[in-house]
Amino acid sequence: MENWTQRILLKKCATLLLLTGVSIVANAQDKLLVEPDVKPQVVDESLIDTENFEVGLFAGVINIEDFESSAVVSARIAYHLSDSLFFEANVGMAEGGETSAEKLGGFDLLADRDYTYYNFGLGFNAPGQTFFLGEYTFNNNIYVVGGVGSTEFGGDSELTVNIGAGYQLLVNDWMSLHVTGRQHLMRSDITGEDKLIFNTELSTGLSFFF
Repeated sequence: MENWTQRILLKKCATLLLLTGVSIVANAQDKLLVEPDVKPQVVDESLIDTENFEVGLFAGVINIEDFESSAVVSARIAYHLSDSLFFEANVGMAEGGETSAEKLGGFDLLADRDYTYYNFGLGFNAPGQTFFLGEYTFNNNIYVVGGVGSTEFGGDSELTVNIGAGYQLLVNDWMSLHVTGRQHLMRSDITGEDKLIFNTELSTGLSFFF
């Protein structure tokens, strides 16, 4: 009699535990089927950086062949078609010095020594990153440029081809620092001899995106 009573109690306990487990599993499944209350974030497109135009001011040194080296200032505007490709236009101004003949002979070969160039060209960027002090990371570009334009010097205006390369450090999303070298090639007979002229320019400056 005692054994029979124990068996009945054990069966009831087992049945109760089974029903409890089924209830727990069912509740868990119901919770999983409840969709989370997640609100989609609205993206403000105006916050996305889409500046393609770049304007810069530069200062440096230009060696005007036969007429010494002098300070040069220039301005640049560029339009970026992509991260790797851009168009640019430049204008620069300097003042030519004296030739060796002028210094030795004590005469003036030129009445006007203002040197002005204009050019339009195409450039290619190689994007990368610069690490500073192990804590700061800046985007940068190493770029090459080439184009054609005109140079006005000594009363003449000559067709000019320019090629160059530079380094651009992007300080933030609207300002960058440049270090640039360019070679200006043209034909000139300003000294009495018709020859190919190489005028080398080195400059640095800041540019701004908008």
